[in-house]
Amino acid sequence: MNKKAEKFDLLVADLNKGGNTWFTKEEMTDDLNTVVYHGRLDVHEHSLPVFIVVDDSAFTYVRIAITTTSIDKKVISAVLKELNTLNQDYKISKYYVSNEDNNIYMDVSIPCLNEQFDPTVVVNLMLEVIQPHLDAVHKDILKVAGLA
Repeated sequence: MNKKAEKFDLLVADLNKGGNTWFTKEEMTDDLNTVVYHGRLDVHEHSLPVFIVVDDSAFTYVRIAITTTSIDKKVISAVLKELNTLNQDYKISKYYVSNEDNNIYMDVSIPCLNEQFDPTVVVNLMLEVIQPHLDAVHKDILKVAGLA
């Protein structure tokens, strides 16, 4: 396991003691010792899947599934236009339609080496920056995607 995951495990243990069982852990078998923490983020009436990926690279990232239903190919052009606008307006995140499942995802990359990694920064970023941002834009994304 990587050093960042060890630190994240301590945070998860503290959260669990307080009754918040927000994250489950999945250890991958790759060269970067990747560990994925699965959780959910409530945005309006939706519970969006969240994946926090920590590994031995210089980055940690948060991936949020904006949709869990594939986007119809007929609306992908309009969706990509909307996502491109969001990518230009909000520098912290990158929105895209996955080639694998045609779902919309948002990635947030956080540069951090093992020594400087602070898992509370990741969680606070999700709650204080990402969630309010999604509260503001999620419904519009779903409308353009034909899912609202």
